[in-house]
Amino acid sequence: MSASIACPACGTANAATNTFCVNCGTRLGAFVPAAPVVPPAGPPAAAPPPYVPYPTPYPYYAPFPRRASFGDMLSGLFDVWTKNFLPFFVVYLALGAATGALLAVVSYAIFGTVSLGGGFLGVPATTLPTVGFGLILLSLAATFIISAILTSIVTGAMTEYAVRRYRGEPMTVERAFRRGFERFLSILGANVLIGLLVFGLVTLPFVLIFVGLAAGLSGASSAVALLCGGLILFVVLGLLALFLYISFALYPPAIMMENASAVGGLSRSWQMTRGHRWSLFAAILVTGILVSVISIAISFPLSLIGYVGGPIVAGFVSVVSSALVSAFVGSWIVILVAVAYDLLVRHPTPYFGAAPPYMPGPAVAPPPGAAQAGPPPPSVSPPSGPPPGP
Repeated sequence: MSASIACPACGTANAATNTFCVNCGTRLGAFVPAAPVVPPAGPPAAAPPPYVPYPTPYPYYAPFPRRASFGDMLSGLFDVWTKNFLPFFVVYLALGAATGALLAVVSYAIFGTVSLGGGFLGVPATTLPTVGFGLILLSLAATFIISAILTSIVTGAMTEYAVRRYRGEPMTVERAFRRGFERFLSILGANVLIGLLVFGLVTLPFVLIFVGLAAGLSGASSAVALLCGGLILFVVLGLLALFLYISFALYPPAIMMENASAVGGLSRSWQMTRGHRWSLFAAILVTGILVSVISIAISFPLSLIGYVGGPIVAGFVSVVSSALVSAFVGSWIVILVAVAYDLLVRHPTPYFGAAPPYMPGPAVAPPPGAAQAGPPPPSVSPPSGPPPGP
């Protein structure tokens, strides 16, 4: 029996009488190996771009936080404020000056031109002319609308600025204000909804108390019942208003960072604050106390100077006081809410939900000439989910 013939293409042993390889079908004795391809001289081919296993919005620049507690919120507030002190100071100085100037003009128009006293009970009469009641209401309405619009624009702009700076992302004040102008209607709408809700809850008990006082002056027997009912309702509805305020506090970053509507931002805030309302309440309470103390420390000495001077000096001092208070502490609640949002949106809790599911990035074809990697061996399986957080 003659020796077998090895196939020049695959190396399979074939009988001497075979004309074609039994494995690959190559004609035996007629295979001419192709000459090796020599790559052209030149710089090495660029490596393919790295594989991106997640869609663009995820993960965030900052790692997943371990906690979203009261201390984390406060430390994040002061970290963002100190590292970005100048932008917040300048923006809120301008906002405080504009708001203070509006209030000073309206106050002078109303109280500086209205006849007071007339010698009644020893109060000296003024010789200033009176102004129409309709003009007063118009001035108040215009001031309220302008202030609400300015505050909504600044709140939206500096909220997104604070969130992105807390994450370590680049963000300019100019870009922040462009976003503030784009989304201020949603911020304004949410402000109006919360204001009406809280105002209604707080006003109803005061109406009952006022009716009870009036009934008491007239000698009605129901006065005590009305007063007691009003006080009890004030406590109950006041706690409810506080609960709603804390639950809806994260609507500005929800609107700015997720392009939500006014109602959508409020709903998103309600969802995110579940399980964290006590921490958020404590952080807002401490921040509010600090803001009040610093505001009094700044405005009280200036108010004494304005009291000594005339109406013009008092108005100027009032504007300066409002601007300084706003510049130093006007941004604190905005930054606190922004930091709380970012902590909660990246906090994997059973209320908010786990991390987004694994989604492979778009396939990118390698450049011509790049080395091609074969499929992984059977023992290595592709990743089935995102890498664990810290």
